[in-house]
Amino acid sequence: MSEATKLRKFIVSTFSLNGFTIQERACAYLVQQLEPLGSREDRDKWLDKIVDYVRVSSTNDGNIVTYELLSKALKFCCNLQILNDEDILHVTPAYKLPRYRYCPTTRKFQRIKSEISMFGDAQSKIAQYVDRYTVIRQRMARIKTTTDGTLNQPLTIGDKIRDVDYLLSSGACRKFDHSSKSNSILLLGVLVQLKEGGRHYLEDPTGAIPLDITATDFQKGYFTENCCVLAEGRYCSDRRVFFVTNMALPPCERTEISKIYFGESNNFSDSNDLNLKSCNPKLLEYEKSKNRMIVFVSDVFLDDPKVLKKFHTLLNSFNDLAPVAIVMMGDYLSCRIPSHAYAQELKTHLNQLGNFLHDNTPVLCKHTMFVLLSGPGDRYSGAAGASILPRPLIPEFLTEEFRRLVPRCVFTTNPCRMQYCTQQIHIIRADGLMKKTANYDIRHSSMDRNKSTSAAESDDDIIKNYIKTLESQSHLITVPLDVCPTYWPLASHSLSLYPMPDVVCIADSNAPEYSTVGSNDSNSSSSKISSSSGCIFFNPSSFSKNKYTFSVYITAQRQIEDSNLPDDEYDADNTLMDSEDTVATVGNRLKVN
Repeated sequence: MSEATKLRKFIVSTFSLNGFTIQERACAYLVQQLEPLGSREDRDKWLDKIVDYVRVSSTNDGNIVTYELLSKALKFCCNLQILNDEDILHVTPAYKLPRYRYCPTTRKFQRIKSEISMFGDAQSKIAQYVDRYTVIRQRMARIKTTTDGTLNQPLTIGDKIRDVDYLLSSGACRKFDHSSKSNSILLLGVLVQLKEGGRHYLEDPTGAIPLDITATDFQKGYFTENCCVLAEGRYCSDRRVFFVTNMALPPCERTEISKIYFGESNNFSDSNDLNLKSCNPKLLEYEKSKNRMIVFVSDVFLDDPKVLKKFHTLLNSFNDLAPVAIVMMGDYLSCRIPSHAYAQELKTHLNQLGNFLHDNTPVLCKHTMFVLLSGPGDRYSGAAGASILPRPLIPEFLTEEFRRLVPRCVFTTNPCRMQYCTQQIHIIRADGLMKKTANYDIRHSSMDRNKSTSAAESDDDIIKNYIKTLESQSHLITVPLDVCPTYWPLASHSLSLYPMPDVVCIADSNAPEYSTVGSNDSNSSSSKISSSSGCIFFNPSSFSKNKYTFSVYITAQRQIEDSNLPDDEYDADNTLMDSEDTVATVGNRLKVN
């Protein structure tokens, strides 16, 4: 048997073991490409790379490996040896994010390829909550509880959860006994108000049941309407009410575990090539060897001379360090600008900023990517769309000159997703999310919502409960739609936090500045808030309103450094010197190569 025949049989069997059938023309072409490789190890490495590409590629040929697909795979594997700017840093707007839906039958996440519109029908409103419920339900099937199963096998929370229709069925109706613990039932559902009067219901895809929470022991976190909760209690069949004894948020899951069960699909980009390149060993090597930083600045009022002067000082200070990216988030103009002149005023100030960057910071223009998101007060799209998430990007006719002056810039939606090498970063700019989540807890009456929660809770407690709520819901918005409206078809995937990314930036000017660390991060400061999921949450606060505050994410160390520029309007020379010292302090931690 010739060497070419052996190689052909090996290729066919390798694809067959992975569930694929390779066409004759494609197999002959692959034999021709692999035959010059002398060693068996080299052929195995190249064949594994090709199979990995075919596995995650989205084609209409099913499990058939065509010549065209094989050619793309070979070209991609050859390009893995070269890193370009898009491989290192990639920004994806909300409308380009891939959509996935969990299928309970196959227990897999399936890609949704249908067309999407910002303005959906009533079914899309229901679908966003069903998707959130099914994601949390499948997560509960992996979280172990105490050992009380048969043969001392540990049960999961999913094994104990009952559907609402189980209680409404005739077989489950038992006489209510307040002292008995044998009737205790665990439900997973969404808190809703189906009727006026303040009565809350627990709803899941099978039905809804009224709740009695007068004697409920609430665990940590915030329990808002449209929030998915675990409710333990007993059912009174006579009154058809579920008396809740304990209510808790669903436990979160570590990021690395979620990614295993999510599969090889890429939820951060619509590009299959970028998904495979994120596992490229060269990217991992670059990420560990190059200790870079990403700067986050929110609320940069370009029409305020004092704020603009401070921002220029910040840019000049970072010119020598050249961060991998500078993320600028609105609002870009103060409230003094009338609505009819807002668009033209924004265009003028963006052009002025572009001229400053082009003339004074050549290193930043050459090596740093500028990412710009709109804020809740930016009124270029009209007042109607200002408060609905996700917000569209700034129109191109307003940014044309800025793009010409600063070629390395990206105008994107709010929220958006960024991928640096193998690290995934979720960015959102919205005011009052933390305050709304705390105030709209079902334990607060409608009269208490206008009062500040700080009187009963400290800032650290509010932040801890808020982060715990986001981790448990795997979603950025946990309040009702009338409090924080969203575009229904886009909300399910653009605001989702599943699988949990590495970093989540929630720029909220009404919330205190904070940053969390992973629960297993031994090098972090004990004063920082710990994150159970391993994800880093932080708020860069407001640059214009909060003493020129900004945040720096150190990529290799995976840490957030919170900094601010000194407020000295009398001595410009000392202010510049102190600002450069502030940035140099962060730069010394980097040890930039």
